[in-house]
Amino acid sequence: MRGCEVSARTAAARPARATIASMGDPVLARDMARTREEPDRRRERALERRVQRRTQILVAARKVFAVKGYHACSVADILGAAGIARGTFYLYFPSKRAIFETLLDEMLAQITGAVRRVQTGTGAEPALDQMYRNVNRIIEVLEGNRELTIILLREAVGLDSDFDAKLAAFYGRITTVIEGALRLGQTMGLVRACHTGVVSCCVLGSLKEVILRLLTGEGIGLGREDLAREILEYNLQGLFLFGSR
Repeated sequence: MRGCEVSARTAAARPARATIASMGDPVLARDMARTREEPDRRRERALERRVQRRTQILVAARKVFAVKGYHACSVADILGAAGIARGTFYLYFPSKRAIFETLLDEMLAQITGAVRRVQTGTGAEPALDQMYRNVNRIIEVLEGNRELTIILLREAVGLDSDFDAKLAAFYGRITTVIEGALRLGQTMGLVRACHTGVVSCCVLGSLKEVILRLLTGEGIGLGREDLAREILEYNLQGLFLFGSR
């Protein structure tokens, strides 16, 4: 038993002696540090590979959706475009709809991030200029997601109840963002009293056809900046010249 105790104490002392010895040997100290860090590095590399593969699948799905549309696209089409096996696909996404939802969520996050709160304090630029920049950034996001935006605006409803529900949820969240901006504008004295729910739907509806024509090249005839200004002026002023009567 004593011998076992001595052996245990000796084994326990080895790491300490090794640490002491490494203090005078920078090469040994470096190697020991690398040994301790190696499991963490392996985990980091594995996580990086998972992120890269997930991104690869999303990029492939976006391309296939752009060519075939959501309804005509299949998981097999995405597998071919991504160059992966079916088992690999299901490690990351349970279905085609799950990929589409992920792409929608990412685009919604970009749209939300493009809308900045209008500042009215001392030294702030004119509120209309800030609002114009918001509209311009939103159009930029939609242009950057051209294929997905076209799918949102063109895909027929009624063919897939899950798809319809996702579209309705997406537009509902967009409407909520617009309604929140209207209410904020009211508290800041920039927006007249109105039913923000109705007006937010009107704003969204007026944008959808214009954006579709812009992205499909169907004759808008304006660049992004001019289009942003026209959209803003229409939603702020409408069409009627109140001083003309």
